[in-house]
Amino acid sequence: MAAIVIARERLLRLAPTLLGLALLAIFFAPTLDPRVQLYYRDTGRLYYPVKLFIAEQLRAGRLPFWDPLTECGVSLLGQVTPALLHPATLLYLVFPFDLAFKLNHMLGPLLAGIGAWRLARRLGSSPWASLAGATAYAGCGYLVSVTGSNLPYAIGAGSVPIAVDAVLRVVEAPSIKRLAWAGAALALIAYAGEPQAMLIAGLLSGAWALGLAFPDWRRAARNLGLVASCGVLAVAFSAPAVFTAVVELRRSTRADPITEKERAVFANHPFRLAGLLVPRAFDDAPEAVGAQQSTASPYTEYFTQGDAAFADSIVLGAPALLLAAAGASVRRKGALLFSGAVLLALASTGPALGIDRVLFALVPLASIFRFAEKLIAPASLLFALAAALGADLALGGTRRAAVRLAVAALLVGVGAAAAALWIGRSAPHLAQALATHGKTHGLAFATAFWREARAGLFDCAGLALVVALIALWRWSRQQPATPLAAVCCAASVFASCGGLLYSAPLAVVRGPFDLAERLRARAGPSRDRWRIFVNDKDPLRLSGLSARASVTVSMSQALLPQFNSVAGIEGMAPYFTASDPGYARGIVASPRTYFNLFGVRFVIDMPGAFSARTARERNFHKVGFGYWVGEYALHPRSFVVARAVRVGSIAEGLAHVAAPGFDVRQEAVIRGDGLPDMVEGAAAPAEWERIAPDRMMVHARGPGMLVIGEHFDPGWRATIDGRRAPVAEVDLAALGVVLPPSEVKVELRFVPAGLLPGLAIALAAGAALAAASWGRRKWVRVG
Repeated sequence: MAAIVIARERLLRLAPTLLGLALLAIFFAPTLDPRVQLYYRDTGRLYYPVKLFIAEQLRAGRLPFWDPLTECGVSLLGQVTPALLHPATLLYLVFPFDLAFKLNHMLGPLLAGIGAWRLARRLGSSPWASLAGATAYAGCGYLVSVTGSNLPYAIGAGSVPIAVDAVLRVVEAPSIKRLAWAGAALALIAYAGEPQAMLIAGLLSGAWALGLAFPDWRRAARNLGLVASCGVLAVAFSAPAVFTAVVELRRSTRADPITEKERAVFANHPFRLAGLLVPRAFDDAPEAVGAQQSTASPYTEYFTQGDAAFADSIVLGAPALLLAAAGASVRRKGALLFSGAVLLALASTGPALGIDRVLFALVPLASIFRFAEKLIAPASLLFALAAALGADLALGGTRRAAVRLAVAALLVGVGAAAAALWIGRSAPHLAQALATHGKTHGLAFATAFWREARAGLFDCAGLALVVALIALWRWSRQQPATPLAAVCCAASVFASCGGLLYSAPLAVVRGPFDLAERLRARAGPSRDRWRIFVNDKDPLRLSGLSARASVTVSMSQALLPQFNSVAGIEGMAPYFTASDPGYARGIVASPRTYFNLFGVRFVIDMPGAFSARTARERNFHKVGFGYWVGEYALHPRSFVVARAVRVGSIAEGLAHVAAPGFDVRQEAVIRGDGLPDMVEGAAAPAEWERIAPDRMMVHARGPGMLVIGEHFDPGWRATIDGRRAPVAEVDLAALGVVLPPSEVKVELRFVPAGLLPGLAIALAAGAALAAASWGRRKWVRVG
């Protein structure tokens, strides 16, 4: 009997945790069907191909720092977002790729729930109230949206509360082990490919540490010092990823100052903040208009200067917000959480209100981040934590608090229902009035907005009235109802965000792709032989699927980057975040020169790119779904030019390369340290071989400049017959080595620039912690 009682008590203790895990499993269950795959936006176009390449290389026993299938070669570690060194990469060794890819996406909400739970418990919330807060954050519109569309931002936002909790443990009771875990937890956010979330975690930790110390300023200084120590350690631990990223970013277009237009594109419109409470109306949902081949939506029509939202939804839901408002009255901590959430939500509007500039004016490196909309993630976290406090206060605390919650919920519910009914009665007039304020003034967008607003308001009203009934039940029965708070938050998540994880038949992202089959039939295998360049202007829209899925299948069938990688075809077109300006500008300025340099065999243009007459003039022919394909002569991947001139800037180099009569097989422009002003020799062929993705060997005869049609990166190292030789940037984009007047063997190996110093710093930090821990134990034993 005693054993049964103990088992029952243990089950009751575990019930919140088990329910939380069950909710996560149920939420993701439809996507786990092996016949479908996540595909939306960069999930399909970028992360699926890149993770597939990483998985293939890991299973072959290699850690792939270099991807030769993308952009004529690209540093995966330097690009940050592939998250090559994050522990989640191990999933691709353990599970079949398509399952591992889905589990990788589940990680963001899972970490978010665990972290929010721990922070809520730290605030003193009960297990069931903590589950309510964890559910609200893990299932908030922002997190679920980026889980389905942009993997690193989901894992970054999900990791923030875990990192904050780790730092606060150091603040409350410093120890070497806790310091090590705090540094590691913060560093893992950077390894996930989301350094902005790492910065946000540090800021939240600092603000929380100050709140714990107020008004004792000495204690505040001590707390900030501990937070800073965690931050320094995190930078040291993440140095292998951070240093390589800095090298890449400094030579990319991201090194340029952020323009006002860039700041405004991915910022929340002030009116969109109503979408925290009201689902659907403020979501970026092209389905609302009913068009099958367009991604335009009421959101893009009225609430952004760009053509898409960063996150399709920002909804948190009526239950979480009502509980958060109740939690605002919980002493000082509730008010601070709620006011902080409001401040961050307002800051997410970017230049519209300008609060983000004031808020981050004194924060180092904050100016390099472009997306104010991402601030809605920490805002949602703080609202969720306040909701956990509110659940305990109103549904497990005083009857007065329960009455206040019931009244507030009734007001919200009745108000939302009344607004929905009014919209239903006045919809035609409202649509006419709203249409005048849009980009295109299309009546369909206005009609769709009010239809979605009406449906969202009814959803809001229903959820709010359920909260009111639960609060009244708590008031009348005087029994704790905190488990029902978690149920309400879960119901809100499933009602408002259940459709944000977009999946489509596996073939949409995995193929086979008709165009790829045709190109291989014409030219044979692509790897190490030929490349394609795809011009994505005016892409074709294939019908038969939803608007979102039709966009993705159109891109995959056209082999737009990085879908070419999935098909095993090497591509040239740039798409990664940190774009090489010399490479990109060179392709635009003199495309045929760069097609020759990098061995492009096929150029693909969309069906609407030009007329049949223009196609005949350019020697393009139509294939498959109507794509225009131009075929070029295939040249060797490596060769020796007779003359090379050193230039000092991209503009100077472009002037040479784009000049009439420039022959990329006879002459070159070079940039780099330790290079002569001019190289003269004799043009000659070379024998090139790729030994591994990051290793190449060339046999050539000098004197002259050896040119290899592989994308330049400062991480490439060269030896000539075993002796180190500088690697030049040739024609602003390719690799080159100055050859002596003899026949030589040139070996090239890629080691990301900054990786080795970063590893040294990370290992030194770990060794210092280990030494400090050993010394402390020895001192304690002696004492």
